[in-house]
Amino acid sequence: MLTHLNLINFALADNLAIDIEKGFNVLTGETGAGKSLLLDALSACLGERTDTNYVRYGAEKADITAVFSYQDASPEAEWLSTHELDDDSGEIHLRRVIFATGRSKAWINGRPSSLSELKEIARLLVQLYSQHSQQQLLEPPYPKHWLDRYHNFAAPVQALRHAYHHWQKTIRDHQAAIDAQANRQQRIETLGLQLEELEEIIAIDYKEIEQEFDRLSHHENIMQDCSVSLNVLDEAESNLTQELSSIIRRLESHAGRSTQLTEIFNSLTNAQSELDDATANLRQFIDRQSFDPERMEQLNTQLEVFHRLARKYRSQPEALHSQHQQWQQELEQLHQLEDPEALAEQVEQSQQAFMTQAEAVDQMRREAAAPLATQLTEQVKKLALPEAHFEFKFEPLEQPSAEGLSFIQLLFTANKGIPAQPLARVASGGELSRIALVMQVMNAEKTEAEVLVFDEIDVGISGGTAEIVGRLLAGLGQHVQILCITHQAQVAAQSDQHLLVKKLQTDPASSTILELEEAQRILELARMTGGVEINDTTLQHAKQLRQLKFQ
Repeated sequence: MLTHLNLINFALADNLAIDIEKGFNVLTGETGAGKSLLLDALSACLGERTDTNYVRYGAEKADITAVFSYQDASPEAEWLSTHELDDDSGEIHLRRVIFATGRSKAWINGRPSSLSELKEIARLLVQLYSQHSQQQLLEPPYPKHWLDRYHNFAAPVQALRHAYHHWQKTIRDHQAAIDAQANRQQRIETLGLQLEELEEIIAIDYKEIEQEFDRLSHHENIMQDCSVSLNVLDEAESNLTQELSSIIRRLESHAGRSTQLTEIFNSLTNAQSELDDATANLRQFIDRQSFDPERMEQLNTQLEVFHRLARKYRSQPEALHSQHQQWQQELEQLHQLEDPEALAEQVEQSQQAFMTQAEAVDQMRREAAAPLATQLTEQVKKLALPEAHFEFKFEPLEQPSAEGLSFIQLLFTANKGIPAQPLARVASGGELSRIALVMQVMNAEKTEAEVLVFDEIDVGISGGTAEIVGRLLAGLGQHVQILCITHQAQVAAQSDQHLLVKKLQTDPASSTILELEEAQRILELARMTGGVEINDTTLQHAKQLRQLKFQ
């Protein structure tokens, strides 16, 4: 559960630390006081998107830390172990720093982490329900998703999606084989001709014959320059080799008299060795050279073939070898092309496998729908809708989809004797808010997360209805930790911990969060029910609301 939040330069909070208790916790405060401050900070720690507006005016960065406790063998403990982030503290420290420049950094238990990792662990720790959740009820897929989630049908539904995608893949493979088969023979013939045309030159290295042809083309100049060079190096009466030997002999007797002369002598000795090797190689090169006009003509013919084929196939001469390999691979693949008839059998088999799973999931949903609709009806009736009635309607799809065989609608009526109709068509705004609230509470009972956050989900209700909502949340708080922003005194009165958000008249403005004692809670409940003027009547009413908590 969430045990601690620390906010530094986050929005209206300059330096705020607060401990969160287990059970049902509410946050209240006047409009504009910053009631969403704590939830915004928590969302930032859980990897949600942020912007520079979260950085307090005049500060360089905002720094938020959320601390959670966890049990051994829990999903979050397993996640920490898998990512090598576990320790012996039994706590999870999530930290997010948001810079005024727009970038941000994140840490999990002191180790730098990505936002995707924050979101992964967040799904195990916290479930958020907002005041806008009622809009989800109007989305066509929501009834099916709610039904699946409540009954934990995730595994069979995921298997159904995999079966559907496999079926669709076999259909695509079959069609591709049919299309390829139509052009297969023509392409095989074309590739055969192309490969045959390249066969003669494919064993020849273009770079090598190009270099050999260039050498033969300049044979006369090469031999003339090499002969002159050899003469200067070793064959002339006063050649470079002799001159260098003379210099070495002169310095040899003085080399031991100076470190610098020793280095010079050694360098010249090494140079003499290199010069001797180069002279020998040059003489060997000259002796082996001969001009072969027939070889030159042969090379010229081969180069012309290379360039002609390169122009024909819009390639480079040196790339023809790799082009030949690609064509060869394509030809082999065409010869190995799967038989469309065999693929057609796979399509039929995968379709049958999908339909078997789809029918099982559809039946599973139908069997679970009626009891769930009854349960939803009973819960909603308590919220000043005594004639409420729900039922699920299954309409067969024209074509099966990855989600199953039926389009599932949630039908509703608030009036006795009037048939139930699609929820989006007949429910008013107030009815939608109450229905959404009950569905969220029912879902929350099934969630694996240990922290549930309700952001003003009680908008649109009041009086006795709000009291019932408070009791629902209080009952849920016996099993999980709840954070709830509320404007309803009847809801706040049922809480285990009451946090008050107050705006301070500092410069710049700031907000703080106070944990209220019992007497302070009575005053805050009186403010919520009576407004600015707090008198004996409003105080007495606030005390009565609190007494309901303990009845």
